[in-house]
Amino acid sequence: MTTQTASLALAPADLGTRLIAVVIDGLVLGLVYLVLITIIAVGAVVQGDINIVAAASRSVLWALLSAAYFAYGWTKWKASPGQRVMGLRTVKAEDGQPEQVGGFVSFVIQLLVLVYYVYLYRTASADPRRQGFHDKQVGSIVVKIAA
Repeated sequence: MTTQTASLALAPADLGTRLIAVVIDGLVLGLVYLVLITIIAVGAVVQGDINIVAAASRSVLWALLSAAYFAYGWTKWKASPGQRVMGLRTVKAEDGQPEQVGGFVSFVIQLLVLVYYVYLYRTASADPRRQGFHDKQVGSIVVKIAA
């Protein structure tokens, strides 16, 4: 069986179904993230320390949570939880066999995202106005509004 013949025999998921799966994944991730961030925020308020560390923690937490969520789903079930709900699976295009999703390239990309977030944190923490690299690029600054 040729690659083209095998890939034509597979029934690709329609874009609407894939979009719904992404929305489900976003809602699940967002809910878990909201719970974790609430815990972090309450801890920061109790300690009286609301600053750039809290913002950086949220960014790093989101990157790690997303990486774990998709890596686990794609490794364990060959689908994200949203894909599973919608009856989707990620397979090799040439033969329909289970795809080894997540591998080395995914790991490197997630590592680069984490390094980028750490870089943003470091640039913001080293700046007297707490402007990170990204803030300076767009001319923004995060301020605390007086109560």
